[in-house]
Amino acid sequence: MNESTVYAVIDLETTGPDAGAGDRIIQFGCALVKDHQIIQTFSQLINPDRTIPEPIQQLTGITPDMLTSAPYFDEVAPMLGGMLAGKVIVAHNINFDYPFLSKELVASGQPPLTNKGIDTVQLAQIIMPTEQSYRLSDLTRKLNIKHDNPHRADSDAISTASILMYLGDTFKKLPGPTQRLVAEHSDFLIRDTEQLLKKIASQAPKLSGRYIQVENLTLRSPQKPGKANPNAAEFPYADKDKRRKLKKVKLRFRYAQAKMMNKIYDNAKTDQHPLFIEAGTGLGKSLGYMLPYAYLATPQKKLVVATSTTVLQDQLAGRTANQLTGLLGAKPRLAVLKSPRHLIDLAKFAATLTQGHLNKADRMLQLRIIVWLSQTQTGDLDELHLSSLQTPLLALIRHTGNCGTPDSNPFYDYDFDVRLQKAAQDAAIIVTNHAYLIHHFEDAAFKNQPFLVVDEAQNFPDSAVAGFEVKLDLTRIRRGLQQLSTLIRRAESGGLAEIYSDDQMMSYQLSSILKPTLDSLAKTQSLQQYLASRYVFPNSTQGEYPLSQDELDEVLVSSHADLEIIWRTLQQVLQVADKIRADYLRRRNRFTDSDARVFQQLDEITSSLRDCLPALTAVKDRSPQLLNASLRMVYVQMRHKSDVSSLVLRWRVIQVQDQIQHLLNRFTAPVFTSATLTVKKTADFLIKQLGYAAIPDDDQLRLRSPFKYRNLARIMIAKDAPEPPKQGSARYNAFLAASIAQIASGKHQTLVLFNSLATIAGVYDELAQSPFAGDREILAQGVTGSAAKIARRFAAGDNIVLLGAASFFEGIDYPAKQLECIILTRLPFTAPQEELAVARAGVIERAGGDPFRDDVLPRATLRLRQAFGRLIRTENDRGVFVVLDPRFTKTEYGRSMQKALPNVDTDLLPVAAMPAMIEGWLASDNEEENDSGKTNKATN
Repeated sequence: MNESTVYAVIDLETTGPDAGAGDRIIQFGCALVKDHQIIQTFSQLINPDRTIPEPIQQLTGITPDMLTSAPYFDEVAPMLGGMLAGKVIVAHNINFDYPFLSKELVASGQPPLTNKGIDTVQLAQIIMPTEQSYRLSDLTRKLNIKHDNPHRADSDAISTASILMYLGDTFKKLPGPTQRLVAEHSDFLIRDTEQLLKKIASQAPKLSGRYIQVENLTLRSPQKPGKANPNAAEFPYADKDKRRKLKKVKLRFRYAQAKMMNKIYDNAKTDQHPLFIEAGTGLGKSLGYMLPYAYLATPQKKLVVATSTTVLQDQLAGRTANQLTGLLGAKPRLAVLKSPRHLIDLAKFAATLTQGHLNKADRMLQLRIIVWLSQTQTGDLDELHLSSLQTPLLALIRHTGNCGTPDSNPFYDYDFDVRLQKAAQDAAIIVTNHAYLIHHFEDAAFKNQPFLVVDEAQNFPDSAVAGFEVKLDLTRIRRGLQQLSTLIRRAESGGLAEIYSDDQMMSYQLSSILKPTLDSLAKTQSLQQYLASRYVFPNSTQGEYPLSQDELDEVLVSSHADLEIIWRTLQQVLQVADKIRADYLRRRNRFTDSDARVFQQLDEITSSLRDCLPALTAVKDRSPQLLNASLRMVYVQMRHKSDVSSLVLRWRVIQVQDQIQHLLNRFTAPVFTSATLTVKKTADFLIKQLGYAAIPDDDQLRLRSPFKYRNLARIMIAKDAPEPPKQGSARYNAFLAASIAQIASGKHQTLVLFNSLATIAGVYDELAQSPFAGDREILAQGVTGSAAKIARRFAAGDNIVLLGAASFFEGIDYPAKQLECIILTRLPFTAPQEELAVARAGVIERAGGDPFRDDVLPRATLRLRQAFGRLIRTENDRGVFVVLDPRFTKTEYGRSMQKALPNVDTDLLPVAAMPAMIEGWLASDNEEENDSGKTNKATN
């Protein structure tokens, strides 16, 4: 490939995916590219001399009538072969188009293709590493490339040509060392894609000042921190001052948001009481608390914002922080705190580049990361939007929080966890998530009684239940000790003892931990066997046995000596492992590639053992928090029936008020906020869950959404739906599948919400075998992918139906056409047999309360409000909320839940009548919608 190379960018439309099975080409498209411009385009419809499947006609818009007078392939084959001769063939997923076309040419008496070939899918994955989707239509939308007729060969070929030129330009702009490192490791790429990268890299420029190079990795130069308090002016207390500021950055002034800002500012300056603020969707809640605190928070007296998920955390640190920057005139000092497991460990990643055992998927991920490291300021692996988080490479390169020292780690000064902890110290605002805050609230980052905002606060008690659970993971300890002993002694592939056979000091260190490791392994196995034979096997068919107070006391006393020995062994192992890791990082050139893999395995093992230490310490020391049986449930649990090695001890919290209050006492004037904070117009349910006796009315704000919901949303209730069974059934699944197929028959993105993953699987099976699946993509949580994976696919697609459970009731944001219909299959009650629900019910009954009224119904009502809240995210959205549960209208509690939703028109009608009603509603143009469409200002 050189300057005179002509690239033939091709695309085919076919009757099916397999030329060998008789599928044929129905359209050929080509765009010729030379000297970075399209010099010629060509398109030809082709008569396949066979029927065209209906889904192909719908996808491409090519009908049999259009092909009646079109030539057969053998009539155009000589011309196509001549046109492609001597050119480099390019396609988006070339391993479909290239062999398909070659087979058709051979079948027509022409020679097979021998052209060089380049794949733009792989190029895009490498050069645009943070994209959520690499489908042609998604890339053209991202790059604003005109793509008038997706799935038509002529339009697709021209769009692919534009993408090819964009990717070439973008790769040339990468730092020279990055280009060369990508090219060096690209020998596995499809066909001749590697050659294009090597050609560009051969002319790569020298490293500029925007980047730094550490060993063979090129990193983006770290950003300098913003000012501690970037705006010296006073907080804009008056509405006119807020209006003026918001107008400058094209944000709309809202009275309710202004009221929220002033209340937070006044409270933080004077009363410093806990505040509960329900801020309706579209009000601008995030900016409502971030702006007043921007005038109060300093590195010495920080603001800590905790939200329910890392996705929402990233939204706050991205969009909201950018809005704040515009309002303040400078970027505030803001740090995002997550678990180190979200970050890449640069030293570990650098080590993988010398290893040859990785599969092609991981080698592709390596190339993406090489490019991404020249772009990222955070090292947060979430930026890569990976569809699978279980790849071998990720296990090797995830950070464990062990950064080494400047002497032992050549990447220490640029290590992303080191940077993050330093940024947190210097920050005026820390954005984190509920789980991180609960596990780390005593860390130095949260000292000096910082201000606190708990966003999505209705989830905080449940996050605390999970966060304050204690699990003595004997399985993990056993596995870690077993793997460690093997890693030390392994001879056939080079264990630690062999690696250090000529190092007397390190050999002594290894021998000093080998016997304690084996002894502790035996004690762990013995303890598991004892607990299984004493409690599980005689008493449980489910592999789980709840311990009484007396039994718990017996377990703690009888196991104390063994746990003490295991604890001391882990401490000793971790000390030696740290010395070994430091030695490896300091003297990496002394070791072979196979040695590097051994050191990575040691790091994985010790990281896992280190995670077990807090629970082991608490149980060994008989921590008071583990002893109150009225507040905690204690289980001997075998996760795999009859497998003693899977036995663990678990302490689950029933009531977390005391723990939450202990946490909150370390903060100043906590603010609890959400769009769904109240039940029956009061926050009393959440207030009690958080451990407060009472909160004055003046410290509870209910700020209504500015949306005119009656013009934006409609509720439809199925009058012919059956009562949901207590347990799933094939008959009920069939009803749900048939109803979903009818309701979602229009071309609207639809989210279907379930209470059970088992029901999702059953309904998906029904839908997948029905005609409905022929022209709709169906995503199902736990079936077609994880919640995160299908959520990303749904956001990037159109005309998709997604079947989802718990995580889809909240925390997702699909505006406009991304989501126009929600189907709620049944009211979102917690399963009555769920162990925590049963335990909570016992506590409430003993206190003289009613579990359904005081706990079950409020939880379900909040969940229903959250589900409805997914539908309307902006003032220009429009959607339908369908309920397939007759209890919504036939029971008193159902009607009370209905009253918790916005006041919109509600229809009670048969499922069969819904499609026409939905189409009419979504297609209608009323005056309110037109008015809001004309005033299309950003919502803060």
